[in-house]
Amino acid sequence: MNVLTKIRYDNLTAEIEFPIDDDSLDKILRDNYMSTDTTTPFYVRSIDYPNALSVLEGRTVNLDELNYLAKRMECFFDDEYNQFSIAVERTNATTIKDMINLTFNLDKYTLITDISDMTKVGRDYILNTEGAVPADSRYDAKYAQIGRDLLNSGRGIFTDKGLLFVEEKPLEEIYDGQVFPTFAYNAAIADVEIEYNGKMETVFLPDSELAFGKALNRLGAKYLEDCDCVMEILNPKYSNLSEPLDQVFTSNGINELNEIIKRLECEDIEPKKLAAAIEYTGVTSPHDIGVLMDNIDDLELISDIDEGDYDEVGRYFINTSDDYDLSEELEDFFDFHEFGEYIADERSGQFVSGGFIYYDGTYDMTDILDELDSADNSMRMGGM
Repeated sequence: MNVLTKIRYDNLTAEIEFPIDDDSLDKILRDNYMSTDTTTPFYVRSIDYPNALSVLEGRTVNLDELNYLAKRMECFFDDEYNQFSIAVERTNATTIKDMINLTFNLDKYTLITDISDMTKVGRDYILNTEGAVPADSRYDAKYAQIGRDLLNSGRGIFTDKGLLFVEEKPLEEIYDGQVFPTFAYNAAIADVEIEYNGKMETVFLPDSELAFGKALNRLGAKYLEDCDCVMEILNPKYSNLSEPLDQVFTSNGINELNEIIKRLECEDIEPKKLAAAIEYTGVTSPHDIGVLMDNIDDLELISDIDEGDYDEVGRYFINTSDDYDLSEELEDFFDFHEFGEYIADERSGQFVSGGFIYYDGTYDMTDILDELDSADNSMRMGGM
């Protein structure tokens, strides 16, 4: 669900559709000669959509807060917008802080739109208030009874969107008005938890560099080095890169880490092969990892081969490569182990924890090594 707005600043007006990434928001503000400090008050001339946010019209807002709220709303499921809309109305919420907190408290407001199926009524109620229900039909009678009891409780409030049931529990303040609660809006490869003076924000990578600065500002920190930071790989596909990426973050900072992760996502680089190439060369710097990414198509990885199993390397090449041909009659007399050692020498191959990696480009491995900053790579790749 997008939030369509007209924002005014110093008699200048811009149309902005939220949610929006930080770089795009910055460009719109610059193009309209507005302040790029998104924490400064901006006047809401109008909210064209959705109606639930119309109470913000005529007020000043923090654009980052509005953007965070829009991200929360875009992730609403099914009737959650109607729940949110009713919650805004019943609590007389007029600030974005209150609205953000309502998005985390929708379990307090159950909206029943169809009372013809008692089992569904009961399931919907438990799903909203407790977060999960078993899919087993053996529980249908139980949920039908819950539905009947709910409708007979007298707690239902008629609204233009359905029958509303409000739980007698306080609203939780998840957002304190300073730092944004952890919320993964987009699928991310990694996150970095940044803690400062007892407060924490989480940034998800890849993202704009502006997002990192904004997180620090909300925390009240001047430099990332002043904070306690923990990086975690979120996507298991990239778990093999956890150690080298963490080393980049620790040694070179979040911006260098972010650039590598951007490339991983945009160029669809096979993380297992890259991890093997990093182990193969022993590189650690962002520059050298970038070189490996540039040349990753010239490297091949044979997975699931034990350390020192040259016999299997030899068999792999005989079975898969067009460069080598061996008749079945000669297989019993062929030394696959010796052939595997030949391949390792000929193609600069080496066993790594992910299998066996080798050069498969047009020229030879020295073309890649010459681009690396590290001076001792040839020593680390014994025999080359």
